[in-house]
Amino acid sequence: MLKVVNTLFRTYIGRYRRELQQHYDEPLRLQRKQLADILARHADTAFGQEHDFERLLRHPEEFAERVPIRTYEAHLPYINRVLEGERHVLSADDPDWVATTSGTTGATKYLPLSNRAVRDIHLKGSWMSLACLYEKDPDIQVFSTKNLLIGGSFKGRHPKIDLMQGDISAIIIQSIPRVMRSFYIPDLELATSPGYEEKIARIAEIAAEEPGITVLGGVPTWNLPLYRKILDLAGGDSMVDVWPEARVFKHGGVNFEPYRAQFEALFPREDFIFQEIYNATEGFFGVQDKDELRSMLLLLNTGAYYEFIPWDAYKLDDLTSVPLSGVKLDVTYVMIITTEAGLYRYPMGDLLQFTEVDPYRIKIIGRTQEFVNAFGEDLLRSEAEGAILDACTRHDCSIADFHVAPVYIELGKSGSHHWLVEFEELPASLSSFAESLDLALQEANYNYKAKRSNDFAIHRQELTVVPKGFFRTWLKNRGKQGGQHKVPRLANHRRYLESMLGELGG
Repeated sequence: MLKVVNTLFRTYIGRYRRELQQHYDEPLRLQRKQLADILARHADTAFGQEHDFERLLRHPEEFAERVPIRTYEAHLPYINRVLEGERHVLSADDPDWVATTSGTTGATKYLPLSNRAVRDIHLKGSWMSLACLYEKDPDIQVFSTKNLLIGGSFKGRHPKIDLMQGDISAIIIQSIPRVMRSFYIPDLELATSPGYEEKIARIAEIAAEEPGITVLGGVPTWNLPLYRKILDLAGGDSMVDVWPEARVFKHGGVNFEPYRAQFEALFPREDFIFQEIYNATEGFFGVQDKDELRSMLLLLNTGAYYEFIPWDAYKLDDLTSVPLSGVKLDVTYVMIITTEAGLYRYPMGDLLQFTEVDPYRIKIIGRTQEFVNAFGEDLLRSEAEGAILDACTRHDCSIADFHVAPVYIELGKSGSHHWLVEFEELPASLSSFAESLDLALQEANYNYKAKRSNDFAIHRQELTVVPKGFFRTWLKNRGKQGGQHKVPRLANHRRYLESMLGELGG
């Protein structure tokens, strides 16, 4: 029976393998068609009429001139109309879900999505990622046993539009075709349930008893604790001892490189595939199509039309964009998207570079602002500053400056943040100050709070006090003096931190 299923699946996936080939043969045609499809489908929406999509269908070269770049906040008046029940505002399709995600200020963002958008964007991206696997190994048995799901959660129904709202991963899992659900564990209810620690414990118990898993996926920092629990329950030196048929780990959300060695030790098979995907609430944009490359193929047929603004220009508020045909290698860009779901010239906030333009392959190198996202927490500078100021107020002290960087998760040990703080006035108790800082961070950032739950993914931050004048000296030693040079307060790497600790030790 399973042989029949896999044969039928290989036949079905052939469609996406042909579309994958078009990315190599005619990528610009795919993008022209994508823009035309979006304009045609949404021409009669309120947004489409305001911006004369009918004219833009005849003159697509005027698209960037006639439609301004819009952040989430600029989209919000239209989104609120959708959430109030008005039809055909941004999209020709009525919404079926409300996807939620954290905004740049830490506030929740709401993105209405139709079933069609989920199918044509997110599920199609998943099919395209599987097509890449079959290109690498046509005999791979994706459905020979089971595949492991770890999703986000639903957060009840939206109070105004009365639709289920939650993480995009939960919506995607809920949208898996019924005929395929028997090939996944756990069941949909558990996979999308809230309470991450309890969910992981229950999934670990089920997965440890499962004789075979083929494909796994998720954010690396969320998966490592799960695998630790499974090994504790099932025994063995690696996950291959538990699941001999494991072949693929699909990952995204955070930089995989700090965790690669740990995952290679967990899955010590020469033919094991680590496949990076670029999937966000707003769309499914990229997939690692070649296992030997540390970059992703930009997906050109999953409901998104792309433009790019050089980061150096973006920082100066120069929003002049280039289409895909105008990008250059090794230039850092901010990606601008227009999607089937009803986002128009929307800055994703990701910083990326093209590693190739034939075909178009990218690597993500950061975000448009200082941040720490080593564990999926998306800690922003404004949140860190607010939290430390709150702690200072509580403990009658003050700071001169600070720097935050990650301490990566290891097997058997959770991660954390490492804060270097230069105080103007020290608190009476550093331990109490650190506890207040931790609580303030959890209050400021929901994702951080979730990862901090019972020290499951990350424990309380490490706090190192540096002498007065330390940061000024550190900048001076790098030829950076004067008010225009500032300490990098957040970094999603340890290069600055290691440099600072080196000087502190000296």
